[in-house]
Amino acid sequence: MLDPQARALLDLMIQLQVPPVQTLSPAEARRLYVERRFFTQPDPPAMLETRALQAGAVPLRLFRPAAGVLPVLVYFHGGGFTIGSIATHDGLCRQLAHRAHCAVLSVDYRLAPEYKFPTAVDDAWDIVQWVVGQGAAR
Repeated sequence: MLDPQARALLDLMIQLQVPPVQTLSPAEARRLYVERRFFTQPDPPAMLETRALQAGAVPLRLFRPAAGVLPVLVYFHGGGFTIGSIATHDGLCRQLAHRAHCAVLSVDYRLAPEYKFPTAVDDAWDIVQWVVGQGAAR
């Protein structure tokens, strides 16, 4: 049994004739992912602050829904280490920050196949270490 929202998403993908991601090249999968995200995402809530950051080779986006000291959620987008980005998950990160009343740090780890395993995993570990070392200052 599927959750009704998951069933509705699958039905919408069938209706729109979205091809299965595993049948696409990485470039095609990325393009379709960007195009179809607007069908399923609500309007994102406003943030007090949205800031672009960089840690080594990894771009980051920080979402702050309120002033003051906030806990931080480090968000690694989905996509099988091949598709997705901080741009495709912007709305979701804003929702998380707003609803959980925390800062969200979205990580734009490097994707395969351009960057071979374990690059994305190494990027994730490096960012967690970066947050531990410097996150409170941001």
